[in-house]
Formats: sequence, structure tokens, C-alpha cells
Amino acid sequence: MNQNKEFQPTNTPFDFSKYDSTYEQKRIEILQGLIPPGHAKRAIDIGSGPGFFVKLLKDGDWKVTAIDTDQHNIEKASEYAFDVYQGDAISVLSGLGEGQFDLALALELIEHMPREMGENMLKSIFRILKPGGRLLISTPNRHSPEGLAGAFWKEKIRGKKWDAWDVTHVHIYSSGEILKLLKQIGFSVDSITGYHYEVYFPKIGSRKLLPLTKSSSFPFNLLGFNIIIGCYKP
Repeated sequence: MNQNKEFQPTNTPFDFSKYDSTYEQKRIEILQGLIPPGHAKRAIDIGSGPGFFVKLLKDGDWKVTAIDTDQHNIEKASEYAFDVYQGDAISVLSGLGEGQFDLALALELIEHMPREMGENMLKSIFRILKPGGRLLISTPNRHSPEGLAGAFWKEKIRGKKWDAWDVTHVHIYSSGEILKLLKQIGFSVDSITGYHYEVYFPKIGSRKLLPLTKSSSFPFNLLGFNIIIGCYKP
């Protein structure tokens, strides 16, 4: 409980050049295949950054609301969004009405907050979605080969908390943990895609980037370093 009171979300401005790498372009292709046409329905991008996916959604005929903690990001996202809110996800979501949205994105966000706060965010997303509304959520996976190796080296050998190679990460979920949490809240899961970042060789401090390998078939989809879960509110 106290952890949540002390926790402060990070403000991280960045620009569209982040998405220029081959890896990011392949990741975006996966997400594009999971986002349906909007037909002028309402979508919300939670933790929108400078609005890359806001623009993608707008181009797909979605009317988009963007949320981010950083003012620079919100200014950029406002070029493409129907509506924008600057603030932390839970505070902003708590002020939105029930059943407003047909689609929600929460990409690479939940791992940046304590578990209880992440659970509260998912409950708020469930509340603001219409019946049948979809959530696409992505997060690193502690039970991937990279995750298990990294956690063993960092926690068992060095005695430090494993953060999935990002110091702003707070809680790293396993694929089973995040799926269980989504189902407990009431979501029905209908797609799981796992994909990989890199192999890390801790003794020599070297990383080898992998060509983006992905799977949506059990059990390999549960082993990606990152997983994208598609689910809906029944």
C-alpha cells in the first residue's frame, strides 16, 4: 500500500524516431494486424507517448483519446487525437465515464507501475470499455528464455532485482500472471502473441539482437520476451 503512495510515474518525452528501427517496424506490423478498422468509433491510447499509435489509430478511422504524463508527449499527440489528457493513467481514467470506448491500448505501460496500481488500471480500463470493447496490452514476460536467464543472473547471482533491462520498470509480469489478472478482472482473452528482443550474455556484457521472431501458437506465444494480449469485455 505504501509503495503505491510513494510511487511517482516517470515523465519520459521522446519522438517518432524511436520507431524507425527495423525491430520497431516489425513490432508495429504485429500490432497493426491486431487493430481492427475504427469506423469512427472511440479508442483510447493510455501512455500514448508522442502519439505514434494515436496517429495510426486515427488513420484507421478511430476517434482517439490520448493519455500521457509528459507535457511534450501530449502536445505532440494532440496533433492526431480527438481528445488529450495529461496525467497518470489511473487518475485520468477514474474521471472518464463508464462504457465510453470500443478499443483501449496499454502498450509497454503496466510494468512501469506497482502491481496493485497495474491491477487498478486494468479495472479502470474494463469500466470505461463498452460491452464487446477490446483491450490490447503488451508487456515484458518474466517467464521468457531471456527473462528467466536475466532474472537468474541478476537476482540469484548478483542479488539485485531484475528490471528487464529498464530501470524505470517496477514490476515484471510472467505471461501466466498477467493472463490470470486479466481474467480475474473479467476480460476474455482471445489472442496472445509472443515475440523476442535479444539474447544477453551476462559474463561478457554482450547483447545480440534477434530478428523479430513471433508466435501466436501455444505454448510458444507464452514464451516471448514481450507478449501482446488481445482481450475484450464480455
